[in-house]
Amino acid sequence: MKCISCGGEVGLTDEKCPFCGRVVTETAGYRTDLKDYREKSEKIKRRLAEVLAGNIPLIISAVVMLALLIANGIAFYVKDNAYTFRSDAMRDESVKNYDAYSAEIEKYLEAGDYSGFVAFKEYHNIAEWEAPYDDLKLLWEIAYRYDSLVSNVESAVMFGQDARRYRPQDDISDCQYAIHGFYHEYEARQTEIEGDTYEAYIRDMKEKADILLKIYLGIDDADRDAFLAASDIEQEAYLEGVLIDEKE
Repeated sequence: MKCISCGGEVGLTDEKCPFCGRVVTETAGYRTDLKDYREKSEKIKRRLAEVLAGNIPLIISAVVMLALLIANGIAFYVKDNAYTFRSDAMRDESVKNYDAYSAEIEKYLEAGDYSGFVAFKEYHNIAEWEAPYDDLKLLWEIAYRYDSLVSNVESAVMFGQDARRYRPQDDISDCQYAIHGFYHEYEARQTEIEGDTYEAYIRDMKEKADILLKIYLGIDDADRDAFLAASDIEQEAYLEGVLIDEKE
């Protein structure tokens, strides 16, 4: 603003004109309001400092508690996902070692040790559904069923009345389910098996399964189709007669 006496520029906080020395009364109200504002501001600052000083222990406790909650959350997350982390790491490792693992797999297949192949694949968490192991997909699906058939039939034969689980009927049910699972999968995938890279090994599994049924269960080539065409109840009744009743 301008001084009404000399026309010089006067600031809103100036009590006197810096040019002519006249007392500036026009801004008196502004200066009073500014003074009150500064005093109140200083009081608020002092009060805030007192409140903060008195609550420092509480603030520290809250920060520590928050940190603990975050740490616990992370720990629970890691624990709950530990299997996933380990599986992902092993799958990545299997990709890095593709050449070495493929050579090991070939050894199992050449030896006709399909259960060994299944165990090796599961142990190393090899992902057969994606590159570079995707050519194993069909082989794995059949081999998994084959391994289940072998283990369940041999267990049922070995334990008989002394159930492997809770009662002999459970072992019989598992055995029937495994036999049905393998042969159903094998027949359902004929179109895919034909010409597959591992067709010879898949056919060999079928031959070995046929021999297993003949030796352990008395189901020869002539009886096999009739057995597989029977109902689940009829199949279980036959297996119970062979594996349990005849041992009594």
